Amino acid sequence: MSTDCKDLVLTCLELYGKGDLDAVFPLLCDDYVDHGLPFRTTTKADWIVAARQLPLSALRIDIRRLVAEGDYVTMFSRRWLPGGALDIAVADVFRLRDGLIAERWEIVEPIPAESPNPVATL
Repeated sequence: MSTDCKDLVLTCLELYGKGDLDAVFPLLCDDYVDHGLPFRTTTKADWIVAARQLPLSALRIDIRRLVAEGDYVTMFSRRWLPGGALDIAVADVFRLRDGLIAERWEIVEPIPAESPNPVATL
């Protein structure tokens, strides 16, 4: 089960990173809740509307750790936009239900420009 959960989250992130939200849509529960910024949504339809406003094709995601336990997947990553407009370390927790992503929480920490090795210990 843990491998399936990790694979589902990785597939979702790959499609998200390509900006293919139509392919992400069936991976989410109808009542998908996203507690993270900038979303704060309570349905997958609302989430898709919010996600379409983001520069997904420019966003880079470097996954440092992906851990699954039961119906939860925790991911530590670095995300940035080329040119320095965004550079953050992120901890996400995904909750899965019935083979779909049901909920997501995140903690975001800006990475200082002078950081020699961002998120090296993740």
